[in-house]
Amino acid sequence: MDKRRKYSFEQKLAIVMAVENDYQSVSSVARGFGCSRFCIQQWLEHYRIAGEVGLKLQVGLKVYTSKFRIKVVEKILNKDLSLMEASSIFGISSAATIYNWLCIYKREGRQGLLMMGSGQKKQPMKHKTSQVEQNLTPEQQELAALKAENEWLRTENAYLKKLDALMKEEQAQNKKQKEQKPSGN
Repeated sequence: MDKRRKYSFEQKLAIVMAVENDYQSVSSVARGFGCSRFCIQQWLEHYRIAGEVGLKLQVGLKVYTSKFRIKVVEKILNKDLSLMEASSIFGISSAATIYNWLCIYKREGRQGLLMMGSGQKKQPMKHKTSQVEQNLTPEQQELAALKAENEWLRTENAYLKKLDALMKEEQAQNKKQKEQKPSGN
């Protein structure tokens, strides 16, 4: 079950105004409205930087181009913007998104952001090559890879057979229980 709750612009504005104009603490407003302190702090920051427009930022899956990512990260680095300021200025709902871009940029440079696809993709597990494997000829490496793949397929096959047996057993038990129940007629 998704515990996240979507708040309308009007609700966000009322919450922000309760803190800004009514001088209530973030904690008391969070308890009163049933939302997290973190959300309120984000909305306050967006409101302080961009006004009401900052509260209209939509949370959800957005696709950002590589050029846009680079522009945002370089603006942060060149202008000493905070992550929250940048998220408000560029209309990005989460500062965590920008933080991820910044980490990639610092680790891999512009190229890292250019190579990034849209959204997060699972990276395949990389096989660690041992010292012994590095000294093998290409034919021996191919043979070792084929043996490893063969072992993987055997394991997968055994798993699927076991899964099939368990499913058949469960179906048999369900059928047996249905036969034992007296009909309601």
